[in-house]
Amino acid sequence: MGRIFIAGAAGNIGSALVEELDRDGIVAGVHSPEKAETLAGKGVEARVFDFADADSMARAMDGCDRLFLVLPFREELARYGRLAVDAAKAAGIEYIVRSSGYGASSDAHWRLGREQGMVDQFVEDSEIPFTTLRPNSFMQNFIGPLAPMVRSGVIALPEEDYAVSYIDVRDIAACAARLLTDGEGHTGNAYALTGPEGLTLHQVAGKIAAAGGITVTYTPVEEEAFIRALDTNGVPEWNRNMLVSLSRVVKLGMMGNVTQAVEYLTGTPARSFDGFAEENAGAWKQP
Repeated sequence: MGRIFIAGAAGNIGSALVEELDRDGIVAGVHSPEKAETLAGKGVEARVFDFADADSMARAMDGCDRLFLVLPFREELARYGRLAVDAAKAAGIEYIVRSSGYGASSDAHWRLGREQGMVDQFVEDSEIPFTTLRPNSFMQNFIGPLAPMVRSGVIALPEEDYAVSYIDVRDIAACAARLLTDGEGHTGNAYALTGPEGLTLHQVAGKIAAAGGITVTYTPVEEEAFIRALDTNGVPEWNRNMLVSLSRVVKLGMMGNVTQAVEYLTGTPARSFDGFAEENAGAWKQP
């Protein structure tokens, strides 16, 4: 049996997946020699590739028969997805686990869902056996891009009081690992992955405050103010538009549903936000 190629192995989900799998059985795909060197220091074979170059991806996948495909959050997402599928076919990949997005569909009425869904369709049309994971928003966003906002004491987002069933990326990785090591019975299926509860940002702020011993509140803002803040922070236009579309979907009440897919695939319930907040309380302390 060949090995598993992890596209984007230095990203949120990819790095968690590296930790889940036997290192002798994986090849980590990264975008820079520095990231490859870091992984090599941990005993992981890493190969540099470029999502914009199908030939470089096919070379990086050489000797692998399974692919974990997650794509960078940028304007070229759909094109990168098409090139990755072409590379997988050229490299002889026999099974793809695709990490998409919650509610994604090629005919979704919101932009990010539609772009992710286009890639899902490329994977399906490739005739390579596949399983699609569609995770909800990541808990890790609160220790990543939203951490400065949390540390400021005010979470200011245009989501009003609607719930999101946030998921820990480690649970996404655990589901992917389960499928990549034994996908029998799951080929052609799609799984919506969520955490164990839908939470409003008022509730999220309360849980972070309790875990960190800090003061954090949620202040809903108008969409126009959110857009101005993104522009001020230099967020590229495509990314800004996707984030706005995501906030609109939250306000349609579409992101608060809870599924049992994590436990179904892994045998272990999805991690709670309370546990996540306690584990990462130090990330929100003022330096």
